Amino acid sequence: MSTNVIADVNWTEKYRPKKLADLALTDDTRAVLAAYIKEGQVPHLLFIGPAGSGKTTVARIIIKSLDCQVLALNASTDRGIDVVRERIGSFVTAMTGSRWNIVFLDEFDAMTADAQTALRNMIESYADRARFILTANYGHKVIAPIQSRCQLLVFERPPLTERTRVLMDVLAKEKIAADPLIALGYAEKFPDMRQMLFAAQRAYLAKGALPPAQEAGGPPGNQVLQWVEQKNWTALRRIPPSGDFDAQQTLRELFYAIPDEHRHCGELRHIIGRGVHETGFTPDPAVLFLAVVAQAMEVMK
Repeated sequence: MSTNVIADVNWTEKYRPKKLADLALTDDTRAVLAAYIKEGQVPHLLFIGPAGSGKTTVARIIIKSLDCQVLALNASTDRGIDVVRERIGSFVTAMTGSRWNIVFLDEFDAMTADAQTALRNMIESYADRARFILTANYGHKVIAPIQSRCQLLVFERPPLTERTRVLMDVLAKEKIAADPLIALGYAEKFPDMRQMLFAAQRAYLAKGALPPAQEAGGPPGNQVLQWVEQKNWTALRRIPPSGDFDAQQTLRELFYAIPDEHRHCGELRHIIGRGVHETGFTPDPAVLFLAVVAQAMEVMK
């Protein structure tokens, strides 16, 4: 049996890019990162961009190219000032025998303000031996002193053509025949690269072939909007238990399904847009989704 079950099972890990050339990046960003890799050293780095835009993958590629020891933490769970003082403080001061002690903090924007302030001082004090690589979905949640001490690189979602190419490459490697127009449909429906691969893999495993994108990921946004307008709680309640349910994607599609001329356009987009944001922090996406659509139904009069 394989020792890396996740990599064997999940396309997102099995086909995670191993080098910069495999990533969808702007020419300027690729050139900057390639220069760091060539020199074998980096400044403190802060990558900001939406989920699925390649931030974590780029960080791993850079770290692998360096003579370093690594402390990798997910700041959404290891987020308090005690983590900075104890775990990070002990690591950056350790003599490891490598050129750099790299602290990689994924989802850094979830770290508390006190912890970020403590980290700012550490970044300055140990710059001779330590480097910090930080990723964040939301730049406004990273304090200005941290941003000013890091090389900031902003990641956009990969373009539609690139998402389609990646999915077609994965399908070819999996020996799955698929119409390019179907792959394009997944790329259009799922702007997040991870969500696109997850949805395509789930749909293939469920159907034995890759079905059209509208059959994956739950009901389309215009259908959900119709149920909200009809106050059809029974239909809405059935959405979360479905195997392809993704709260953020479903709410995002609902958001874009609202016509500009809808009589409650502003109110609905405010409620649903806030729900999309909160899906990144909720422990129960199904409950959050139902609470958001329940609030949206109250707007309909």
